[in-house]
Amino acid sequence: MQIALIQLKIQPSEKQANYDSVSRLVNLAVTQQPKPDLIVLPELWSTGYALAELQTIASDEGHEEAEFLGNLARKYGVWFAGGSVAAKTARGITNRAQVIDRNGVLQAIYDKVHLVPMLDEHKYLVAGDSTCVYEIEGVTIGFAICYDIRFCEFIRKLVLQGAQALIVSAEWPLVRLSHWQTLCKARAIENQCYLIAVNNTAMGDAPFAGHSQGLAPDGSSLCHFEFQEAVKQVRIDVREVEKLRKAIPVFNDRRPELY
Repeated sequence: MQIALIQLKIQPSEKQANYDSVSRLVNLAVTQQPKPDLIVLPELWSTGYALAELQTIASDEGHEEAEFLGNLARKYGVWFAGGSVAAKTARGITNRAQVIDRNGVLQAIYDKVHLVPMLDEHKYLVAGDSTCVYEIEGVTIGFAICYDIRFCEFIRKLVLQGAQALIVSAEWPLVRLSHWQTLCKARAIENQCYLIAVNNTAMGDAPFAGHSQGLAPDGSSLCHFEFQEAVKQVRIDVREVEKLRKAIPVFNDRRPELY
């Protein structure tokens, strides 16, 4: 599977500007060779981290953004997965990752489970209460959003549910860039799976870290960004996951009865 990572400079609360940026960068992604099968966007790509304004600008169930991406999916014949949106639900506003197929149909969602207390996310958002592992054209993918990667037991559960690759969409701050780099690499190595991590790279009043990355199951780098808005690709082969897990049989040697 060929995956395109779109590192975006998200403009807080400026939905049309963000739609325009995504359209431009998706067009760039699909003209690359080889053409990607799947495109991944950052967390809250349409609204940015404008938490106090979400009550006004969030869309019902995230339908507006799903329709927008669905149109692009049909136009270009690609999947979208990961990039999250603010979705108004009966419970409140969730931070929702969406999986959209080549026909533009919303196939799966994941509502962010871990809300960031240091940023008062719980005042504006409601936490999800389930995981999401979904198969896309033969690759089983687990979904996480930003703060989720600090919880190794949550990520491990996705892999125990069958994930061969992980998609992490984020609005990770520059001040903790080293944590982002280390945690992503650790989650790939300890779970022996691909990890696709896509971050916001806007550098306004609240600077974000950029440094999106694609990692192999052994933690080696497949692609790496710095602070630029850009599109890069990785190719994943699930046979490499199987090969590594056989060579270093971590999952066979687990002793969960002790921990």
